[in-house]
Amino acid sequence: MIRRYISHIPARHFKIVRYYGFLSNRKRRVLLSKVYKALEMTARKKPEKPGFAVLMKGFLRTDPYKCILCGDRLFFTSAQAGKQAMKLLSERLDNLEKKRGLLS
Repeated sequence: MIRRYISHIPARHFKIVRYYGFLSNRKRRVLLSKVYKALEMTARKKPEKPGFAVLMKGFLRTDPYKCILCGDRLFFTSAQAGKQAMKLLSERLDNLEKKRGLLS
């Protein structure tokens, strides 16, 4: 009885084939579509990964692309690593004041 169970244990460095037939890696794309047609099924589409903005809205309940000063929509142009938010905000306000002074 134990010999039957032991016979199913592979040798130490034996490579086991996990998928074969229409699930094999080489033929999966071609043959799986034929299997779906034969069974009159539709192929499942991969779910889309949520982006940064969707995750921020879900967790923090705030829109990361909404300006905290004026409420307009922000457009991402670049990122600066290592600077704190308050410092970036003060630099932005200074730049806006300089532009307003030049326009007046």
